[in-house]
Amino acid sequence: MMYKAWMIGALMAVAAVGCAPKGAPEDGSRPFREFAEFYERFHQDTAFQRERIVFPLPGLPQEADSALIASGLFRWTPQTWQLQGAIDFSRSEFRQELTPVGRDLIIEKIVQPEYGLQIERRFSRLEDGWHLIYYAGLNRVEAR
Repeated sequence: MMYKAWMIGALMAVAAVGCAPKGAPEDGSRPFREFAEFYERFHQDTAFQRERIVFPLPGLPQEADSALIASGLFRWTPQTWQLQGAIDFSRSEFRQELTPVGRDLIIEKIVQPEYGLQIERRFSRLEDGWHLIYYAGLNRVEAR
């Protein structure tokens, strides 16, 4: 429950910093509350997780080589997908970066800065709710 409260708070803070157009509905945080609820359930309910992934899922496997990255052809399938569990960032060497791109897309980066490692996930709000639409496993990234 504390994790859920933290997630909602983090998303609302990110949303508040973003540029909302004038005249936007006052309840602009609703998509982010919905996302926080989705995010929690996504990591607790394996059947729900599989239902909310758009297969074949674009992305990258862990430790992808440059040829595979350049090809852009890799896709996760139900057979190759490994279920994702929740990460307790307060007890992890990883940090979470959530970037809303409009109201219907959130990019999550899970970063281990000391070793230059990152996981990237992209979530999109479709007609029936939030879905995972991209997943890049743990890979080295250039330092920013």
